[in-house]
Amino acid sequence: MSSPTFNSFRKNPLVVRLVVCLAGGVVLALMWGSQEGSTTDSAHAFTEAVLAPRIVGFLALGVLVWALISFWPRVRPYVVRPGAWPLVSGVVTVGAALFLMHWDDQVGNAKFSAVSSAVADTSGLAPLVTIYFGWLYWVGLLIVALLSAATIVTRRSLLGWIAAALSVVMGVLGLIAHSTLLDFTGGIDHSTGPFVALAGYVVIAAAAIAAGTSPEQVAQSRAFMAGLFGWRPGLPLVVVGALATIWALASATWFSPQNSNLTLSDTRTTFEGTGLSSLAVQYLAWLGWVSLAAAAVLTGAASYLRHRLLGWIGALVGAVGVVLTLITLYDISDLGAQNKFNSATGPWQNLGIGGWLACLGLFLIGSGGVIAAITPKSASGGATAEPIRSVLVPSRLRAAGDTLTQYRSLALAGAALVLFYPPMATLFWQKVLVIEVGVYVLLAIGLNVVVGWAGLLDLGFIAFFAIGSYTTAFLVGALPRKPPSWLHLSPLLAIPFAIIFCLIAGVLLGAPTLRLRGDYLAIVTLGFGEIIRIIAINNPGNFTNGPRGATNIPHPVIHLGPIHVTWGLDSLPYWYLLVVIIGIVLLLFYRLENSRLGRAWAAVREDEVAAQATGINATKVKLLAFAIGASTSGVAGVFFATQVGYINPDNFVLNNSILVLAYVVFGGMGSLPGAMAGAAVLTWLPEFLKDQVPSDDRVMWIGAIVLLMMILRPAGLIPAKRRKAELSGLQGTSSAETTAVPASEGL
Repeated sequence: MSSPTFNSFRKNPLVVRLVVCLAGGVVLALMWGSQEGSTTDSAHAFTEAVLAPRIVGFLALGVLVWALISFWPRVRPYVVRPGAWPLVSGVVTVGAALFLMHWDDQVGNAKFSAVSSAVADTSGLAPLVTIYFGWLYWVGLLIVALLSAATIVTRRSLLGWIAAALSVVMGVLGLIAHSTLLDFTGGIDHSTGPFVALAGYVVIAAAAIAAGTSPEQVAQSRAFMAGLFGWRPGLPLVVVGALATIWALASATWFSPQNSNLTLSDTRTTFEGTGLSSLAVQYLAWLGWVSLAAAAVLTGAASYLRHRLLGWIGALVGAVGVVLTLITLYDISDLGAQNKFNSATGPWQNLGIGGWLACLGLFLIGSGGVIAAITPKSASGGATAEPIRSVLVPSRLRAAGDTLTQYRSLALAGAALVLFYPPMATLFWQKVLVIEVGVYVLLAIGLNVVVGWAGLLDLGFIAFFAIGSYTTAFLVGALPRKPPSWLHLSPLLAIPFAIIFCLIAGVLLGAPTLRLRGDYLAIVTLGFGEIIRIIAINNPGNFTNGPRGATNIPHPVIHLGPIHVTWGLDSLPYWYLLVVIIGIVLLLFYRLENSRLGRAWAAVREDEVAAQATGINATKVKLLAFAIGASTSGVAGVFFATQVGYINPDNFVLNNSILVLAYVVFGGMGSLPGAMAGAAVLTWLPEFLKDQVPSDDRVMWIGAIVLLMMILRPAGLIPAKRRKAELSGLQGTSSAETTAVPASEGL
């Protein structure tokens, strides 16, 4: 029989919470790592994960979480101070470099732990390499993090500057140790770990400086970012673009990344006297640097002086620099393919990231000129007269903040990444971007209309994807039943027909089911999706070719006068086709969201009875939601069928419908950016985890991440304003600062 003292101890909330957090640490230890089970020892995986020194770190993490939860009211005033969240972001970035990134492609799996083990077993290395990969990385990160945290607590500027200096030193030491190690190991290396670690340490340094110098008690992150972009409109883009272009021209690989690893100067030497075009030769020699200098000087001056004409001229020079870079990339890759260099078969092959990084940097510089040109001088208040040190003071920046300039700048930066990052990715990630991320982003946009805007739970959305795919297969002649000769179309011309058939299918599904709501509607739409799949399997009239599906679906082609474009097996050209399709859909849907119909969808979603009382035809509105969402899924079906070249009923199972719904909920129902972000993250994550955790553990990790997301951010990654207001109120989270109360309002 237990004593009263023991019972009170057992029921103590702090004790219960500590036990739960420690148990969570044990579970995380079981999840983290490559421990595999054994057929002869059932406890092998448990022993390797728990009964080892590594468990101490996970238990310490559990204690840290317990302390944060238990004493959160005392911790929160420090967490909201300037520099707190940048410190967390910097530490996470350095940790990601440690656990996820490659450090030397010549060593094992190339991650830090593997390189550290190899360094420990190798003699003759420089002392810096041995020390850095032995203990300095961990000790340095711990010291820098603790000093920065102490700065946040004490608000001492000297301590902040010391932490910032040590942080920069740690980042630079990582680059030096990595470079020294590469000189010893030799070979071609494309590892990114040291550079990501340097970026993390720079963020930590900025956090320490902000914590030590800012007079604010509560961080004004949004005001700071708005002010940073609005102080000199376009200047952040110019600075980032110039740094990226300098890196591209100075040290990045331009040609033959797998064999020769040629930089810009090496490429010029290699192609000298080989018949390369004069323009490309001049670009490799000096024109690239001149383009960078001219664009950066013009746009930088335009941003600082707020000069509209200079901004447009700088943007034009940046655009010309991008075009010159692309011409040079085409010429060197085409000449390399003609000479069978590294077995290349055509242009745009065998290129490194240097040229694409230069395009990205010049695009950002030109975008900075555009921002400077279109932003009126009055948009940033009196910030033009303030010194550069005002950027570090959030209270001053709040008056100069320009949220619109910030959004425009971020949109142009996103456009630069969309256009020029995919060519820098590996062939595997290019395929993932197109077949999985891109297609599911398009599906999520369509389902967001039905679920997010109209509030209709649809579990059969993948059926419209199947209808679009099979419509395309029929019209291009890839099914046993051939279309009439006058209806035999190329893949892209099948898009209008796929849209029409999906519109009709959406109306046919919606008309008899719109009296149902909630779970009942979900069950009916689930049945519709299964009906379409079973019909495809049973092959009525020898139309769908049964389980074998459609094969040899031709790739898209465009023949308009002198323009001849043919897509093939390479995934990258499909990415740009997909970007155009998604761009058109987004433009139409953004207009639709704020239209009369969009407002009617919102009214029906919130309260259908009240919406009908105000004169909204709920039946018509919901039918349009089904039809428009289905048409987007049909477009995705056309793209998928023509890109893959083969479809069968297994591509359209119920699980895919549930996945698309999960993407919309995860990203934020009713939010177009949220739906896109949810689809992108949850389709990228399983592929990313392939190299990080055992294959059998991937689903567990994804489930844990989704669970944490729903607990910590229930409105989604990028929630809609209405949804966010429902969960957190119209005013958002309250400030921790004390506000003055007018005397007239006192008691």
